[in-house]
Amino acid sequence: MTIIPTLLGLFAGICLYVGLLHLLIAFGRLKPWLHWCFGLTCLVICSYILALIGKYKAIDLESYIYARKLVSSLGYVFAISCVWFVAVYTKVKPVRLLLTLNSLYLICFLINQISPIGILYSKISSLSSISLPWGETITHPEGTINPLVGFQFLALISNVVFAFYACYRQYRRGEKQAALTLSLSLAIFVGTVQCDRLVDLGVFKSLYLSEYGFLSFVVIMSLRLRKELMQVVKLREQLIESERLRKIAVELERNRLARDLHDSVSQTLFTVATIAEALPRVWQRNPEAAQQGLEELAQMTQGALAEMRNLLIELRPSGLTDKPLGELLQHLIKGILGRTSLEVITTVEGDRPLSDEVKLVFCRITQEALNNIIKHAQATQVSVSLYGDSQKMVLRISDNGCGFDYNKIPSGHLGIAIMKERAESIGATFHLSSYPGEGTEIVLNWSIAVLKIGSGE
Repeated sequence: MTIIPTLLGLFAGICLYVGLLHLLIAFGRLKPWLHWCFGLTCLVICSYILALIGKYKAIDLESYIYARKLVSSLGYVFAISCVWFVAVYTKVKPVRLLLTLNSLYLICFLINQISPIGILYSKISSLSSISLPWGETITHPEGTINPLVGFQFLALISNVVFAFYACYRQYRRGEKQAALTLSLSLAIFVGTVQCDRLVDLGVFKSLYLSEYGFLSFVVIMSLRLRKELMQVVKLREQLIESERLRKIAVELERNRLARDLHDSVSQTLFTVATIAEALPRVWQRNPEAAQQGLEELAQMTQGALAEMRNLLIELRPSGLTDKPLGELLQHLIKGILGRTSLEVITTVEGDRPLSDEVKLVFCRITQEALNNIIKHAQATQVSVSLYGDSQKMVLRISDNGCGFDYNKIPSGHLGIAIMKERAESIGATFHLSSYPGEGTEIVLNWSIAVLKIGSGE
């Protein structure tokens, strides 16, 4: 029966597949160093298991010694690659210490190659057979332990201490699940290796178990890395989507600014240019009408200047930080209504420092409300009042226009819904009342208590 070679061949195939898969992932530049280290470690494990098959099937002393030396050498190569994988995975990379740990295994590797029968035995007198319960036999040596094997134990203990210390550092850093997964895989592997050392020392005769420890390490860490890789891919997709949405938002903002410039400043300046061109001829015929035109020209110029100031404040984030809300609203009102004949009554009482987010919402709602009044209300008078104290800030905008029936707003008009969403984003309450022929009133009420609750104070 050849159950053991068949089983070990299956183990080797799994490790080969996992190793090549992670090398391909490394070529895709998703955490390349981590997957390079793990992929190479899996390939070394595959080679180790194949060499172990040769050791089990050896029928003479010479072939057994050759296979055993190869197995030991590949074990040292695995230990070197594994310690670098642990360092990269846990992000604990003391380079000098790692090179020292590698040098211990390099010494073991050289001793194993130089010694006629390897590092473990100074003499092998004969080979014996161990019969397994299902009838299969495996080869086991009878010999004298080499004192130089102490270098192997020193290297193993040093690397194990570093590996679990790195896991501890990773755990303390907050990556608890990753640290526990790596610790579990290392604990299983170290336990099986120690069992093999007891077999080598003649404490009992049994199958070597390190290959099962190798396989558990490969499977557990591969599943963990797969999970982390899926998280990285998902995060990358989210970043790509965020970048796409950012570009769309930038384009929408550019279009909005272009539209605002066209609807306000551009049209106002066109009107100013037309009036300025006609004024000399009007002055010759009717000086009083020309004087009125000059006053209108000055008003429209001031309105265009205020509108430009509002756009610059929106483009420059520090513009909100530098000015109180009351002053921002006055500039906004002057810019929007400066080109109309509306009578505007502005009242500001109790202005207080506010966050940029809150000030932006107040300004946006005021801007939307005034634009709606100009387009739809047919009003002659508008009242804008801002009242504040240590607990709240209240904005009230009313007009004497034609009003409307709130329940009959066409589905395509989203201005009111947008104002409500903006108010909800800062925890404020938005109330609108309007009736046909009775004008419209908007009240925005923001309380400091909402901010404290939201921040957990």
